[in-house]
Amino acid sequence: MATRANKENELLTPANLDRVIAGLEATPKMTKKDACAIIGIAYNTTRLDSLIEKYQEKNARDASRRQALRGKPATSEEIVYTIQEYLEGATVDAISKSIYRGPTFIKAILEKYDVPVRQTSHDYFNPELIPDGATRTRFVIGEIVYSARYDSIARVDTETLTEKYGYIYRIWLLADKWKQSANSEAYELASLEHLRKLGVRV
Repeated sequence: MATRANKENELLTPANLDRVIAGLEATPKMTKKDACAIIGIAYNTTRLDSLIEKYQEKNARDASRRQALRGKPATSEEIVYTIQEYLEGATVDAISKSIYRGPTFIKAILEKYDVPVRQTSHDYFNPELIPDGATRTRFVIGEIVYSARYDSIARVDTETLTEKYGYIYRIWLLADKWKQSANSEAYELASLEHLRKLGVRV
């Protein structure tokens, strides 16, 4: 059973806080009682004011950091962090917020280094194309790869050469949503070796 504190935390979202700030600045103004209800706290104007102040201060700090980094090239640490986090399932927006860089900056790193891009909505029957720099015709047993069809990091377990499809691999899907074996043609798998050379742990 959720606690009251957990319920409050769920309502203290940027969207709700932005709504409250806009409402308090509007004409006519939103009442502070309604503002407290929106963010899920007991009616307490002192706490409301404190939460808004801290939120605005954080936004100002974030904006300042982004401004300081604007126009500067990606550092090796940012490149490795971005790729590592993305491969582990973080969204572009989440990475953008964590390193104070814009989403376009993050996407440019993923594209430049041939990182397999996850689909917004996974489609088993229409997997994303593997980036040119990550394509291979053959893989090594035990190698960690990315499966476009399953949208998952995977381990290569066995290899079979067929006349019609070329090399077919039995892979173990490592993503928590799968944790199972599957078969895959080589062209549906992306090599991650070039990312290891950058220092990405895969």
